[in-house]
Amino acid sequence: MPIKKDENKPTKGELSRRDFLKDISFGVAGVSIFANQMSYAGLHMFGDKGHSEEKEFKMAYRRLGRTGLMVSEIGLGGHYDGPNWREKQSKEQWQREAVFKECLRWGINYFDTNAEYERKSFGLALKSTPELRDKIFIVTDINDRKETDQDTYDFLMQKIDEQLNNLQLPYVEVLRFTTVIKRTPPERLEAAIKAFKQIKKAGKAKFLAVAQHDPALLLEWINKYDEIDIIYMPYNYFASKAEEELFPAAKKKDIGIVVIKPFNKGTIFDPKLLETMKFGSGSRSVIERAEREKNERTPDDLTKGTDLTLAQASLRYILSNENISIVIPGMETIDEVRENISVAGSNKFGRLEQKILEKYSDHFHEVLPENYQWLKCWRHA
Repeated sequence: MPIKKDENKPTKGELSRRDFLKDISFGVAGVSIFANQMSYAGLHMFGDKGHSEEKEFKMAYRRLGRTGLMVSEIGLGGHYDGPNWREKQSKEQWQREAVFKECLRWGINYFDTNAEYERKSFGLALKSTPELRDKIFIVTDINDRKETDQDTYDFLMQKIDEQLNNLQLPYVEVLRFTTVIKRTPPERLEAAIKAFKQIKKAGKAKFLAVAQHDPALLLEWINKYDEIDIIYMPYNYFASKAEEELFPAAKKKDIGIVVIKPFNKGTIFDPKLLETMKFGSGSRSVIERAEREKNERTPDDLTKGTDLTLAQASLRYILSNENISIVIPGMETIDEVRENISVAGSNKFGRLEQKILEKYSDHFHEVLPENYQWLKCWRHA
């Protein structure tokens, strides 16, 4: 159970709203939160590996396809409910504001929201800092949950207003239409596109993104519908099939590519998590069971003798693909932000990173339970 926050006495490590606004405002008015050069003290999410050197850090930016937006290589993804989320207090507003501030400090300018609690949290953090709005790009997501094309159209027209209200914003840069695997027929996507055109005309969103877990279906859609500006697709060392045809085709059409699930739904951080999948159905029960039964994480066994973490090795693999515009891991603490952004701008993926990830890849496929076999289709044959 989360520790209840005392409004009159900040908990240890807590960032007050006043400090948040003061620090961010200083960055905008003075040094600039998007400065090219800054000093970065390397931190590791899973503990000190005996390495804490000071090094120069420079955030790298890539063009998000024909949108023309120059986005940070690493953005802030949604879902603040990974293993140990209660212990981390990752849904607490003070924790979210600390993460937002840390992202801005190191040049992250792309903020994705997936669930209502994420939008409400982000809206609260931005409420008193209107000067930041023009310096960042915000995404809102509407899931395909209706049964007919008319329902889909009406659903999007209704939900965009609800979501903007939660964000406390008049518009977002990107509206994402998220569809489930092979269940969205063309007419529902066409209804979503029709709704987006009205939403764009009203000035509520500028660009349309489509998220889909099946690379073959997404390839079919981008070849058929020119209205798609951005695609969202799972991609990592363990699920790399999208790079065969989808990514080159999207690049050719100048469609922005956003990578989701860079850490395979968090499974790379705890090999035991995969074992727990067989006991539940759905990611929520998987995560909750893992949280109850896990004694300790063991990524250090796979990265022994290096200064890399599994997260850093995975991000280096993703960013080494020049077709990709941005990768958006979910980040629950400031240490996770620092760990992830430390690899931006290097794009180095060599034998060391491959050795780390291949060792885990073997384990991943060995223990993948029956109801998660569909994940194998994400991997090269």
